Amino acid sequence: MKISVLGLGYVGAVSAGCLAEEGHEVIGVDPETRKVDLINAGRTPIIEKDIGEIIERQVAAGRLSRDRRRRRRGTAHRPAHDLCRDSSRGNGDIELTYVKRVCEQVGAALREHQGAPVVVIRSTMLPGTMRETVIPTLEAHSRKRAGVEFGVCISPEFLREGTAVQDYFNPPKTVIGEFNRASGDLLAKLYARTSPRR
Repeated sequence: MKISVLGLGYVGAVSAGCLAEEGHEVIGVDPETRKVDLINAGRTPIIEKDIGEIIERQVAAGRLSRDRRRRRRGTAHRPAHDLCRDSSRGNGDIELTYVKRVCEQVGAALREHQGAPVVVIRSTMLPGTMRETVIPTLEAHSRKRAGVEFGVCISPEFLREGTAVQDYFNPPKTVIGEFNRASGDLLAKLYARTSPRR
């Protein structure tokens, strides 16, 4: 499967490397050029056990790379977009500025897409955020309908610092919130190693 991972922080870097390790073709996207340049050089932008070796191996194999195209078009031709922006503040509140900005960019890219890709949110979200912020933003900037012309899912991550790679491959649970059945089915196929709870 071809996947874009938007946001190469802790969750994004681990997800990108591990998805490539499973054989998927992954492009990493991040506004911080340092992170994408490190990935492209086969180096990890984070400190985490095993992920450095995985990223080095997958870049060498050609399954993991940074986005070299224009920012707005860089995600337009992928069947799945995995948004991994950090949305938590130090005080425990949720900051949606970055998530909304990325949804605007993804929505603009979806406008040019001829297929029906699935946008997957991995960031921490409060109940209602998908319906009140994420989906309306994607629809407004794509001028397309969620569940018809593109899919949307939320799949919270359960990664612990120090054991994130192990947690990725052996999660305590896999949760998929789907906007439409086809989106959930595609994500379940991606997560075929587990038994998703819906």
